[in-house]
Amino acid sequence: MTTLQQLNQAPTWHGAIKNYFTPADIACMRSVRGFDLGNYSFVVSHAPDIYQRVSLPPDAPGRMPEDSDPWTSDMISSFLAWMEAGYPEGQPEPVMMRKMAGAPVAGRLRKSLTSLSTEEVALLKTAFAGIMALGTEDLNGYFQNAAIHGLPLAYCQHHDPGFQPWHRVQMWAFENCLRTIKGCEEVTLPYWDFNELLPSWMYEAPFDSYTLPVDISAGSTSPYYKKGYQTQRYSPQQIMTNFNNDVVKSFANAQTEQWWDNFNGLLDNTPNLDFIQGHDSGHDSTGDTMSRQNVSAFDPIFWFYHCNLDRMWWIWQANHGAQDYEGFMKTIKNKNSSSYTVFTNNVVGKMNPWALNLKRDDLTAAYTIDLNNFDVAYESMVLSLPQPLSNKQVSLGMARVFETDTQEVNVRVDNLNRTRIPGTFKVHLLKDGVILDSSVFFQPDEVQKCENCMKNPVVHFDFRLPLQAVEGGLLSIQVEPNEKEMYGDTVPLKVLGNPEISVALLMKAP
Repeated sequence: MTTLQQLNQAPTWHGAIKNYFTPADIACMRSVRGFDLGNYSFVVSHAPDIYQRVSLPPDAPGRMPEDSDPWTSDMISSFLAWMEAGYPEGQPEPVMMRKMAGAPVAGRLRKSLTSLSTEEVALLKTAFAGIMALGTEDLNGYFQNAAIHGLPLAYCQHHDPGFQPWHRVQMWAFENCLRTIKGCEEVTLPYWDFNELLPSWMYEAPFDSYTLPVDISAGSTSPYYKKGYQTQRYSPQQIMTNFNNDVVKSFANAQTEQWWDNFNGLLDNTPNLDFIQGHDSGHDSTGDTMSRQNVSAFDPIFWFYHCNLDRMWWIWQANHGAQDYEGFMKTIKNKNSSSYTVFTNNVVGKMNPWALNLKRDDLTAAYTIDLNNFDVAYESMVLSLPQPLSNKQVSLGMARVFETDTQEVNVRVDNLNRTRIPGTFKVHLLKDGVILDSSVFFQPDEVQKCENCMKNPVVHFDFRLPLQAVEGGLLSIQVEPNEKEMYGDTVPLKVLGNPEISVALLMKAP
């Protein structure tokens, strides 16, 4: 246990300072004066005034806290030491096994696939079979719902700040369609906890596969878009192995991030090591159909996969005071970013096609922040994830004092043009021709025809590796497309624009 003397020597925001502000203090100052004492950036910017106020005698006007016990001398000296050290943020406590207090109260309780009763599985089968039997033009039908995400409608937002909000609305809208089937009015969409082996009934009709009833891409010779194409996925054992090896580490990293910008990753030049990377790798690790953006939503597992991603986003929100609009906006670090714009501009943040089809102008990215707006709760708010990467950065904006890690580096592959790569691909980082690490990028077959993709035609990839693994050799990359027909096993470098490899030491605030 950390002693007060140790805190005085090296206090950090997460290690000590934030705990000096009680929930009552935070609520009082927020409601009366609009001050947010639970926010790191706010406290840093107001630290001198806070220090002066907590140092006043208990009966002095303006003393903080106003309605609770005054700070001890140890707490005051610790706060001053924190200021003098340059406001080090430190590392948050692990959130992997944190659980929200209280039972869910929403009308729609989404459960884990593995906790469904026999009756609940039977009801879910009835709902899925029911919407699969509807015609291809029926907006409540399975075909229309899957077609929104990929071909032929292609509304989906990927590698975009609207990515999380858009999929949250998609899960809710799909759940509404399931509820249109007679007798299924109370059915909810279960989530697939990646730590649990898929149950055997996921390989039984109607969850095992879906057959395209019509061609979905006129003129294409690809068998994946032709009438009669049947979705395919890996075995439960292979999927779990893939996730343990390549996927869950990114989700673990994401849950420790304090800023929404970094939680997503990739966007606005943030490291590509977090949630978006986990999403892309998860698609690729689940099966041949799930790895193909144009048809991935036709595999029934897609809906349970993304339901869990939504749960993980909600857990992150709960752990970072971001479950309402006011709290969430404080987690966006860069106010000039595309993420900030999508949540503050309702034209940019409109969730189509549902806002259009339902004539709901309120269906915006901002509206999706509070899951209670959809009357949804999750059975479990507990995540069991591996040890995340330690909280080290290539740059530390706020920190005036930092430590340099000479044992671990960040290798970035930058300026990679993805527009001529057909579909999902892997970037392999090599040293002297031997693969050190790999990263997945999930995208449609014809990127140049995707309006959303062309907003971000050039992308980057990050690899966190020991320094000794990369030094003393020649670093290079190899881009392997999942679809081999055009280029074979490796995409020619001339197709990739002008990619660059850089190696940076990592920094850590003390």
